[in-house]
Amino acid sequence: MLLGSDKLATELDRLNLIDEYKLVVHPRIAGHGPTLYHAGLSATRRLELLSTKPFSNGAVAMHYRAH
Repeated sequence: MLLGSDKLATELDRLNLIDEYKLVVHPRIAGHGPTLYHAGLSATRRLELLSTKPFSNGAVAMHYRAH
């Protein structure tokens, strides 16, 4: 689990150490803010959607497996 470190996420991805992604999307438009990857990625990632779960507040949890 990774909370709050975009630099760590970038390095783990670079080393191909991320097996799954669990993301929660909240229905807000902020205009700016932190991103998952500090400096972006060197290439796109193919992900397989395993499950979704909508919540009553409009948020949606998504579970992906990396290919």
